[in-house]
Amino acid sequence: MKDKPDKFLRDLDLETLSLRGLELSNSLFLREDKLASIESCYRRSVSESYELAVILGESGTGKSWLARRLGMFVAAEGGLFLSGKFDQMKQVAPFSALASAFDQYCDVLIRERESNWAKQIVHTLNIALGRDACHLIKVIPKLKNILSCSPVFVESSSGQSSLNAMQRLTYLICQFVELISTYSLVSVTIFLDDVQWADAASILVLNQLLMKRHKKFFFLACCRSMELENDHLFQDMIENIHAFGIKTTVIELNCIEKVQLNKMVSELLCLPPRIVHGLSEIIYTKTKGNPLFFSQMLVSLNRDGFLRLSLSRQRWVWDEDEIQSIKIPDDVALCFTNGISKLPTDVQSALRTLSMFGASSKFKYIEALESHLKVKLIAPLKIAISEGLVSELQGSFNFCHDRIQEASYAMIEKQDCCRDHLRFGLCLVKLSLDTGDNEMLFTAVNQINFAGPAAVSGGKECATMAKYNLLAGNVALGMSDFSSAFSFFSFGIDFLPYGHWSTHYELSLELFELGSKSALAIGNIQRLQILSGEVMENARCFEDKLNTHFIIISSLSYASKISEALEKGHVILSRLGEDIPINPSQNALDEEIQLTQSLIRGVSESDMFNYRLMTDKNKLEAMKFLAQLESITVMIKPSLHPFVTLKMVQLTMLYGLSPVSPIGFVYFGSLLANRGNIGLGHQFTLLAKGLLEKLEAGEVAGEVICVATEVARFIEPLHTARESLTIEGESAAMAGGDIRWACLNRLQYCTMMFWACPSLSVVNEKFCEASRFMREHQHRASLSFMLPFQETTLILMGCETKDIADDDFSRSSHERTSHFKNVPHSMGHRYFNKLYRSFMLQNNGMLKENAELLLEVKKSPWVLYFSDAVRSLIVGLISFQFYRETRDPLWLENGSKCKADMKVWAEQGSLWNFQHKHLLLEAEEHYSIGKFENAQILYARSISSAKAHQFISDEALACELAAKFYLNTGNSTSSLDHFRLAHQKYHEWGAIAKANRLFTWVNQTFSDAWVDPSVFLCNSDNNAVITNSRNPDKMDSNKRRAA
Repeated sequence: MKDKPDKFLRDLDLETLSLRGLELSNSLFLREDKLASIESCYRRSVSESYELAVILGESGTGKSWLARRLGMFVAAEGGLFLSGKFDQMKQVAPFSALASAFDQYCDVLIRERESNWAKQIVHTLNIALGRDACHLIKVIPKLKNILSCSPVFVESSSGQSSLNAMQRLTYLICQFVELISTYSLVSVTIFLDDVQWADAASILVLNQLLMKRHKKFFFLACCRSMELENDHLFQDMIENIHAFGIKTTVIELNCIEKVQLNKMVSELLCLPPRIVHGLSEIIYTKTKGNPLFFSQMLVSLNRDGFLRLSLSRQRWVWDEDEIQSIKIPDDVALCFTNGISKLPTDVQSALRTLSMFGASSKFKYIEALESHLKVKLIAPLKIAISEGLVSELQGSFNFCHDRIQEASYAMIEKQDCCRDHLRFGLCLVKLSLDTGDNEMLFTAVNQINFAGPAAVSGGKECATMAKYNLLAGNVALGMSDFSSAFSFFSFGIDFLPYGHWSTHYELSLELFELGSKSALAIGNIQRLQILSGEVMENARCFEDKLNTHFIIISSLSYASKISEALEKGHVILSRLGEDIPINPSQNALDEEIQLTQSLIRGVSESDMFNYRLMTDKNKLEAMKFLAQLESITVMIKPSLHPFVTLKMVQLTMLYGLSPVSPIGFVYFGSLLANRGNIGLGHQFTLLAKGLLEKLEAGEVAGEVICVATEVARFIEPLHTARESLTIEGESAAMAGGDIRWACLNRLQYCTMMFWACPSLSVVNEKFCEASRFMREHQHRASLSFMLPFQETTLILMGCETKDIADDDFSRSSHERTSHFKNVPHSMGHRYFNKLYRSFMLQNNGMLKENAELLLEVKKSPWVLYFSDAVRSLIVGLISFQFYRETRDPLWLENGSKCKADMKVWAEQGSLWNFQHKHLLLEAEEHYSIGKFENAQILYARSISSAKAHQFISDEALACELAAKFYLNTGNSTSSLDHFRLAHQKYHEWGAIAKANRLFTWVNQTFSDAWVDPSVFLCNSDNNAVITNSRNPDKMDSNKRRAA
């Protein structure tokens, strides 16, 4: 009473109160401390750090109201507050909550279209989204109102996987938000209400948006604590982003405590706390302090006359015994039910109708029902608005609270509920088909599904309901919402009448096929097996099973059952008349190559761009399966890979271009390059890239560009091509939703940086960025390939390596890769990293063992990788070293072969990338066979070439090997000069551990009299530095053992 004396000293406005009744102000539940916490979180997120805020509490504790208070604060600060709400009945369009928020932003752009910042954003969106805008408009309809041209809606025909389509949409939404955050002049807050009812697809998108840490963005969510279980999708998302260092601030709203509730009643009735204590006890016992229940109970008591004004006493009065004796519901929903039941009959009926659509419904839906069903709805709902039960906002009728909707829905008799859901659904579905309104279609079909098959009579009507679900599911597929699509297809299957495979074959086949595809996308493998099994059992012919076979092979690949996937693909291709040999011979390969060359002979590049399109359905199917086997055979059956590639090129030349023809041409180019014709191979990779746009084959662009980039590395200088090509490949893969190839493009870039970048610290930064990217997208295979290179980088730098793989995801990445422990490419990768570390750090005890292990793994003779060139360099150098130590001619032969390969790459490809490598191998060969004068010249040329072409690591290595050559041939002065230069270059590269190891080795090789400790110094941070001091006069008499 002391802190608010005006409430108790002023007279009540009896006239107003008697007319309006007891009115509860929102200020009654200020929760200023909670609001201050959210405001602080907002300020941190849009400025210095990045975090998610979650308001958690039971239903009725004021979560949404507190969020709206923040919205007022954001608006006052000049920011934008966008909101969306998830629906318990999930009757609205896919991604509806996010779409609502982003549509609001589009409204802002339309309002501000004359401002420079809005023009900049719209211009950038037009450029960045391009033809992919059509996919985003399906989710954010108002986006089409701000784009300068109408996007063409093109459906993919290349057999794009469902997972890729979902990832593509996620990428496009993230790109949309990235552009907003980059060019927006104000902060943007996205508030998502009732995330406990969020669909899986929306959670996936939200997870990626949070991972991107967009500037000037703040995400706020409200969630019911009772429904947020440990295995809830939103809870899993919070744990996932926490693992990536994204903070989540939880604002927990509890029910009002007894003492506080008594104080609130006291202030509300303007009476001392001691007087209202008895009333407060009764209210608290019944409501348990729930703010919504508390408010409704007081309003109900006043409305029913139990809490009333006394004109004689000039205050509120009540009879506690009377209130104690009345039956007050134990649940707030029942409290609302009692209130609703006192309204006019037509208002009750309208509220029940509105409740059948969930938390809200578009005005146009209610208007359509009123018109077609001849019932009054809009006028009664206006009365409900005046009663504070419903609000009208942005063209929708919205219940003011979820519990009001629940109370209204609970008032519907069970037998009426199914009937009305079906009646409303059929009314709206016809209107949606007439108008092409997909959002109305989703709402209509959901109404039909709430009615269920039991509400439908007769096989014909059941089939009609199944067709509606098929239509809605296909629209959801087009929006890449596979969770909603799976639900529609499942309901469609439930509606199918008895004997449907006989009476409604085409409908059944399509529902089961698409249900299998959606099941794969959402990871429901058990359901996938059931649905695909139905197709296998009931499909009338082999052709009708092809789509399902494709889905099954995809599921086997995702489950790392590569051999099983290959075997099944082999069988399918054979049934399609395209046999691939199981145990191919070299003669068979030569014949296939000759056949392919005869088909392409005389066909120019311009001819290919104007080539006819493939129309033969069986050949189109065969191309899909062949493209699927390309990456599978590379991993586990390299001997089959060229036959798959050649078959794709042959079918293209014989029957025309298909959407996956670029895959065949790019691997064909790699095959030709690997067989010695690098120039021609490069031309075919460029052809493959050019065909991507002609064929609108964006779904395979990531794979094509990645393979083409490997070949380009043999033609173009590594330093100029390293970033642009890889960024192109990664962006194309993400736009196509192909996470696997996006990660492989990033991996390709990082490994190339390792060999070409002049700074290992920069290389490590790129590895860290890539590691985060792969973890965000849960791509363990790429991470397992990258981590050894990052570990090598850190070892050379002299840094700790234990943290890079010290987490569950990294360990599971290694476990996942154990599936491929016998895969040549994987084995070669692991053994090479071990060999390279042993070689660079002079761990001679492991050098020979690692070399022999690597040599047992044959390089791919069909696909050209830049890593083959690096492997040839290191293996060749080690082979010559072993020959000098053992005089075993096999080592000399192996080293000479590596040198010959490097010569081909230097002559046919890029001198920039390979000349110094070839010269170094040739110098080592001449040194090994005793041609010392030639070796001396070749070492000098190699060092000069490496320097001119900016390969600092290779320059350092060439200096080190030249130093050992001079040491062993008696020229100590030149030896120490080259050791110094090698040490300097290793240091400049950032290989501090290697530089220090070299210093130690030189000190052990020469006596202290020859090498003053000041020649090589190590400072306190373990960075070695070089001085020019030396004592060359005594070197000749103290020459040590050979390098």
